[in-house]
Amino acid sequence: MSNRSIQRIDFGGEEICYALTRTARRKTVAITVGFDGVRVLAPNDLNDASVSEFVRKKAAWVLRKKAIYTELSGMPSPKEFVSGETFHYLGRPYRLKVVPDPGVVISRVIARGSNLVVPTAPGPDPIIAKAAVRSALRQWYIKHAERQFTIRMQSICHALGCGPRSISVVDQSKRWGSCDAKGRIRLNWRLVMAPVSLIDYVLAHEACHIQEHNHSRQFWRKLETIMPDYEQRIQRLDAIGHQFGW
Repeated sequence: MSNRSIQRIDFGGEEICYALTRTARRKTVAITVGFDGVRVLAPNDLNDASVSEFVRKKAAWVLRKKAIYTELSGMPSPKEFVSGETFHYLGRPYRLKVVPDPGVVISRVIARGSNLVVPTAPGPDPIIAKAAVRSALRQWYIKHAERQFTIRMQSICHALGCGPRSISVVDQSKRWGSCDAKGRIRLNWRLVMAPVSLIDYVLAHEACHIQEHNHSRQFWRKLETIMPDYEQRIQRLDAIGHQFGW
């Protein structure tokens, strides 16, 4: 026998609606997220408050999964790395300007006002030109990410009273950041495209892992002490993060 009901919780001002199914066959709570929404399976003898608390602990994960399904049809078109395209840095939009220059050997980015200017060697092969511009942008972002992340992490670690053993800027497509058991933090260079408030959330999240190695209640409490609005920042990053995935 099983019974179903619709339940709701509030997480950072956003409502999470889920279909709760109770069954005698379940001994633990399980959550799935798909195109049909959020579904929760729970034992018959577990009260609603306990189920809601479990869902709340998983709320950040649930919202990330929901974002994947709700935004699949809204993903931005692939970048062509040509003049006129928009790229972001610290949340601000910049217009790309590709400028042919016979004297260029290796393309590099020059920030001028609201433009990112990339002088490139003129040539007939658009594939080579695209690769050169992409490489130049990637190196520019990595350089600025290393500087920005180091500076911003200092104030966060001061508030927490601890610091990472090292900070590395890496190329990874699935995660914004990670922290290993030795306190070494790795950060996705694409994060530097995001608004500063969202960068700070990821840095604070990983910094909290230096002392709390999992997403326990203590972890979220520690994060909340230095960033009371972290839930709203999670939602915002989930909503716009796909823009930075080239």
